[in-house]
Amino acid sequence: MEKSKKYVTISVAAFICYCNTLWGSFVFDDTEAIVKNKDVMPYIPLKEIFRNDFWGTDISLNSSHKSYRPLTILSYRLNVLYSNNKLDAFQFHATNVILYGVLCLLTIPVFELFLKKKKVEKNVNDTAYLSSLLFTVHPIHTECVAGLVGRADILCSILFFTVILLYDKVLAKKSFLLLTLTVLTVAAAVLCKEIAITALGMCVAYDVFFTKKKKKDWIEVFNTYFILRSIILTITGLAILFYRFKIMNFEGPTFTSIDNPAAYAENVLVRTFSYNYIYFINFLLLLWPQWLCFDWSMGCIPLIESWCDVRLACVFTLWTTAVLAARAVIRRVVETGVLDPRVMAICLMILPFLPASNLFLKVGFVIAERTLLLSSAGFCLLVAIGFKKIESCIPNHKSALLALFYTTCVIFTIRSIQRNSSWLMEEKLFASALDVCPLNAKVHYNIAKIAGDKNNKLLALYEYKKAIELNPNYEQAMNNLANLLREDKNFEEAEVLLRKALNVRPNFAAAWMNLGIVLTNLNQTEEAEHCYKTAIRYRNKYPDCYYNLGNLYLDLKRNEEALEAWEMAVLYRPTHVAAWSNTLVLLDSMRQYDRVLELGRTALAHNPKSPALHFSIANTLGKIQRFEEAEGHFLEAINLNPLNALYYSNLGVLYHRWGRPDKAREMYVKALHIDPGMKTTESNLQKLNAQD
Repeated sequence: MEKSKKYVTISVAAFICYCNTLWGSFVFDDTEAIVKNKDVMPYIPLKEIFRNDFWGTDISLNSSHKSYRPLTILSYRLNVLYSNNKLDAFQFHATNVILYGVLCLLTIPVFELFLKKKKVEKNVNDTAYLSSLLFTVHPIHTECVAGLVGRADILCSILFFTVILLYDKVLAKKSFLLLTLTVLTVAAAVLCKEIAITALGMCVAYDVFFTKKKKKDWIEVFNTYFILRSIILTITGLAILFYRFKIMNFEGPTFTSIDNPAAYAENVLVRTFSYNYIYFINFLLLLWPQWLCFDWSMGCIPLIESWCDVRLACVFTLWTTAVLAARAVIRRVVETGVLDPRVMAICLMILPFLPASNLFLKVGFVIAERTLLLSSAGFCLLVAIGFKKIESCIPNHKSALLALFYTTCVIFTIRSIQRNSSWLMEEKLFASALDVCPLNAKVHYNIAKIAGDKNNKLLALYEYKKAIELNPNYEQAMNNLANLLREDKNFEEAEVLLRKALNVRPNFAAAWMNLGIVLTNLNQTEEAEHCYKTAIRYRNKYPDCYYNLGNLYLDLKRNEEALEAWEMAVLYRPTHVAAWSNTLVLLDSMRQYDRVLELGRTALAHNPKSPALHFSIANTLGKIQRFEEAEGHFLEAINLNPLNALYYSNLGVLYHRWGRPDKAREMYVKALHIDPGMKTTESNLQKLNAQD
């Protein structure tokens, strides 16, 4: 097949597989990484991107997830700029699909390097092309493309393959300038996602492969130039690691046994066998990606704790296969004296997976399909090499074998499209996970969260309770369930759940705040104040907690302290309308009208479309008889919220006092039309009519 046709075919295949993701929304982790991440917005200084983690939290804090991907965040910001400072899901998804197409096209020259076949005869389906085609349609990639958070993996993989292509030029031309460019590309790739540091290991492996394929002795392979290049790559790796640890204040992320049960198993054998079974599942997902799930934690894969566990057979099968494969490759090297391309395929499978293997550090997940993006490239290359080997053994059945290969690609394409449909909406994504991991407490938690957002309280209550039943220490589920119970005024039950959640995680700031709200409703104000202050101690910038603390002080008639608390709330979140509104209302009741108008201007600067703020300012202006200005703010409040009867009623009062009875009558009538039960408004209308 001609080179241009290969690239066109790969591009079309990538688009067919993922064109239905273009109409997806922000789902699962996209909400935290993009929608709620202030670093994505253009008004935030660029330096903040390099100070915060992937989720927008200061990476030096203990509460940070410690994932550091500033270039990925920068790509999100470019999407926002291109969409006129809006979060347009279509733009984000279109970018992911384009980047994935670029990644798939890059695999062709990379595979050709490994296969030493840069030129092929016409009409011959070469191994590199078949490998790239299989890689393009592989369903394991759906999480990376359909899930916008997966862009980190795509960007990192693009630069990963670019590093390999650059390093090939370094070896061919022995250019220090190209080596410097390669090192800088590795650094950029790591700023997209951390696993890109394994590109340095791939460079060393390719260095040996590049030299050894010329049938040189091993002594010639490990020459002075090889050692010098290896030292430069090692220093680069150490420098990147040092910077990485320094930026995170030399503190690792805080994970729990819930996130990764195997890593916290005390028995070495339990830990070892469980890890190896997880490796088997990862390989199985590459071989036949039928069972795909957005989250594999919390009960998806129970630990192997007994010699009678049948899953041990899978572990032994995995290692038997690995030993036999290694034996075959080593024997080939010994017999020919040349490194087989399969060596590079195996390196590409294993090296990028090492950071997720738990061998060097604990990770915060059991299985993450996105971590297999690069490893799947090595897997696809191995499959294509094996396919060509079988084809050479039975040349009379080439057409049948090729038809079988393409049929597999078609099946994978259909599976990719099918899986993408689950990523279009969170409800479908979470529901699909129940088929794979029905014992996963996190799946039930997410279903409950969606149900709660849609006011389906019965389903939300059931699913939260199911999540807690599966994982009795699931503090987030306890917190959310307590909030639902609080809304139904079941304060005692809510208190019990929140105290349990805090026993599990004493630094759970949201639970401390919610416990404060519950205790306030139970008239335990002294302890409620303590809870709010504890929440603020664990999360300094906590506007919602300051807001609720201010409400408590207001109930206790501690007005100045209430104002101070609300001041902190709007300091950390200038768009906190409720805190602004409460401040203005309290100051108005204290007859501090000048402060109301001064703070009101500041509040409107941050929240120009808030009807509540316009309404508060209008009431104050009316009291000091600045009727025209008050009328303007009342009308703006009504324009923003035309169904609020109180706005019409108070505007009627303004007109009444202003001496404009016809206008006053019109506003009173409109208010009563919206809410006939407004007795004060009805009384005002009767007084007005009596005056006539």
